[in-house]
Amino acid sequence: MKAYCVGLFLLLAGNAVSQDPPRFELYTDEIVTEIREYLKNPETLKKSLMDGFTSDHFPVWEEIPLYKQKFGIVDDTLRPILIDICREAAQVTEWKHFRRDNHPDELLDEKRRLYKSIIWLGYCADEETKRFLIDVATDDMKSDDYRIAAIGSYIQCADAQQTRDALIRFLVDTRIRPYSTYLQAMRVYDESEDDAQKREAIVASLIVALAREENKVEFAERDKMLAARNKEYATSAQRLAMVQRMSKLPPSQSRDTDPDLKAALKSFRFRFFKTNVSTNLTELMARDFTKPAEEGKQ
Repeated sequence: MKAYCVGLFLLLAGNAVSQDPPRFELYTDEIVTEIREYLKNPETLKKSLMDGFTSDHFPVWEEIPLYKQKFGIVDDTLRPILIDICREAAQVTEWKHFRRDNHPDELLDEKRRLYKSIIWLGYCADEETKRFLIDVATDDMKSDDYRIAAIGSYIQCADAQQTRDALIRFLVDTRIRPYSTYLQAMRVYDESEDDAQKREAIVASLIVALAREENKVEFAERDKMLAARNKEYATSAQRLAMVQRMSKLPPSQSRDTDPDLKAALKSFRFRFFKTNVSTNLTELMARDFTKPAEEGKQ
């Protein structure tokens, strides 16, 4: 009966993670204590995660730390369990494309377990786990779905310098689904409120990548997201030059692209003073992100 109740509590927690706050944040102290006790056993924790990962609503990304803290899940216990789940699921799925159609339920469940175990690793990784995530991200024999998840998890747990190196690698050099990689960078930026150096590394890397973007649609979308988050970029002379260059390309079939570029140009119309940011890759790679940026620079 106790196991049934705990399972029900975990199911409710998973099904409610889209709410604000998650329902598990509203549990009584008695329920939380019971679940914490239940999850102390690594075997029970592994079973709970394997069941939870097959759900569309189990905590991912920013809700993972809340879940871990609430139920006392320790990184040193969690990490090897996730690696086990990942490797076991990989043997079944062979890292093949994450399609939801034309697959037996059992195979789809294993793909979900593989995908979500990669995501969770970003919130408990040590240096060895970081190397594992990079190995997944750089293996072109694996589906891009898992590779993008690994990139997101890696930059989630990376320090500022590692984040810079990874973003340049995946946005400038290798370019693994650049738009998806960019979205992962934006997500990590939003989650890194307490890490100014990491935010600087993300912004500086994305500016360099944007300066090299040739796709009008993708540029407009990424430019808009970055400008909304960073005033120095939004008001910079370098951004104006990039937007002007893109605006000269043939009209886009995308509904928002040209209006967004026009709005960006309009924001500069009466701006007499512009900020400056660097679009220089060599300068970016020479930056030491363990130190604050010089005043007025990224």
